[in-house]
Amino acid sequence: MGIIYIIGVVQAFFMEFMLLNKKNKALPDKILAIWMFFFGYHLFSYYLIYSGIHVEFPSILGVHAPLALLHGPFLLLYVQSLIGKKQIFERIKLLHFITPLSYYAFLLPVFFLPKNEILKFVFEVLPTNPPLFIEVYSILTTFSGITYVAWSLLLLKRHQKNIGDNFSFTEEVNLKWLRNLILGMAVLWTVVLATDFMANNDDEGSEIVFGVAVLFVFLIGYKGSRQGLIFSDGVREGQVKEAVEKYQKSSLTLDLTEQYLNRLIKYMDEKKPFLESRLTLPQLARQLDINANYLSQVINEKLGQNFYDFINRYRVNEFKERLKNDTANRYTLLAHAHESGFSSKSSFNEVFKKVEGITPSQFLKSK
Repeated sequence: MGIIYIIGVVQAFFMEFMLLNKKNKALPDKILAIWMFFFGYHLFSYYLIYSGIHVEFPSILGVHAPLALLHGPFLLLYVQSLIGKKQIFERIKLLHFITPLSYYAFLLPVFFLPKNEILKFVFEVLPTNPPLFIEVYSILTTFSGITYVAWSLLLLKRHQKNIGDNFSFTEEVNLKWLRNLILGMAVLWTVVLATDFMANNDDEGSEIVFGVAVLFVFLIGYKGSRQGLIFSDGVREGQVKEAVEKYQKSSLTLDLTEQYLNRLIKYMDEKKPFLESRLTLPQLARQLDINANYLSQVINEKLGQNFYDFINRYRVNEFKERLKNDTANRYTLLAHAHESGFSSKSSFNEVFKKVEGITPSQFLKSK
């Protein structure tokens, strides 16, 4: 197993190097790079323990123990940086790291003990009569893992709802891979809990946990390095609020609502902005010279749809019109879909079936 841990260490540090040398790196890249450093060091410290080096240098155990408390906060910060509209790190978020830092503070006196005293503490005191703070932090470690995974999933769920209110496409912004990443972290913590109860000894349980951790490093390293920013400058500047707020504080009058609705429908029919596959709500709002929040309110309240459904219904109708006019069948269904504003085959099929109740192929046969 030793070679597997070394591979995981190399992978983590390699991804850190790649992320730090990435051109135009954004906040998520920086957070992931730092996380990869600590992940790599965590794996390396375990490798030293696995190899028995901690017997000669027992302080390694003290450095190693609090590292597990870092991964939950880093997961949350990474998720927040990907889905956040402001690419600025707020210092208050450093409070997430108080728990591991306080753990080190409690362990600090042990580091200054003579080597024979540290060995006695590690191999005699800990197994039979561990100090209360060790027991407390053991519980906090498990609680931290579960809490941060649940928190991250909640943020991602909110983000996926926000997509429908801001984007006319889902590719690259739905972060399905990030959901799998969070679930991967959930699996890792499940393995931690399971091995605590089922493993015959601590060493066997740790080997399984860190074996799974190596796989996790490969997952996050490969996918994370390829992820770009979710929100373009236009979306950030738009400061779009989620429709869930129900626009309670909106100053939009009924007359102005009707005026904006008529302007919107006319613009959609005449200019066909939906043909732009990467259209966002703030972009359309600027084209109409309407406040993005007001436009979102009009679409949600007057038409009973979110932005994604509103735009893609126009695309479906455009596709049907193009298909009807192509009497010679010169173009494929996918070609018509792209010309109608759809950015991918999967999104086209999904939207078309949602709107029409049948697949594009079934629709073609029914003509």
